Amino acid sequence: MNIERQSIHVWFVCDQQLSCPKLLRDYHSILNVDELAQYKRFHYDSHRHQYLVTRALVKSTLSRYYPQISPKQWRFNKSRYGKPAILNHVDTPLYFNISHTNGLVTLALTRENEIGVDIEWTQRHRNIAEVAKHYFSPPEIKALQEMAAPQRHIYFFELWTLKEAYIKACGQGMSIPLNQFHFQRSKQHIDIRYTQPTPLSNECYQFWQFQFAANYQGALAIKSKSNSDYHHSLHFKKVVPLTNVEESINIPHFPHSFA
Repeated sequence: MNIERQSIHVWFVCDQQLSCPKLLRDYHSILNVDELAQYKRFHYDSHRHQYLVTRALVKSTLSRYYPQISPKQWRFNKSRYGKPAILNHVDTPLYFNISHTNGLVTLALTRENEIGVDIEWTQRHRNIAEVAKHYFSPPEIKALQEMAAPQRHIYFFELWTLKEAYIKACGQGMSIPLNQFHFQRSKQHIDIRYTQPTPLSNECYQFWQFQFAANYQGALAIKSKSNSDYHHSLHFKKVVPLTNVEESINIPHFPHSFA
């Protein structure tokens, strides 16, 4: 499978729908020693299952782009902040990021630059006021306080996924205080603003928001040469790892990309 330099591919798998014993055995078979140890450390069956499906998604999808490397052969390392990267030698680099929530795993890939993705199940109970107090900037808190409850709930997850996608694209995790930046959405793009200058203030990122389904809110962030020149094309796919089941899907997203 080919991916153009200015394309972003976003893959989805509904992990709770996968229960075929043979398929799950196949997923087990491609885990390396470290992954198997991590799998065994999970206390809850649901967490073990989602981890297993996530590893299968990452490894089998990467092999779609690099068929000379089997899913079992993939090796990864992590930065000091926990962001994964490919250790295998490949001719052209591929940047990727993973996110998961209740019933859904998401993998975003691009050849362009560092990328971050976040997906959240919006039915999850959150104390919005309490979370905002610790992690949102003053303009964001003010905007939330002025909204009616249903709109506030939606806006909260839009902001949260943007923040998560951004810090994952930066590769510095929660070392970046989430209340030191906020987002402004215009008719054509999403801008990031900092409450005070930081080393990241001079870097450019582009952002997208998307909805996989009514109860799932997502966001993408990619390091770029410009904040506003949206030249990327987004492609969304639903897949069952280690099978030929693959479906291109239309997902509402903003800003709209070139097809």
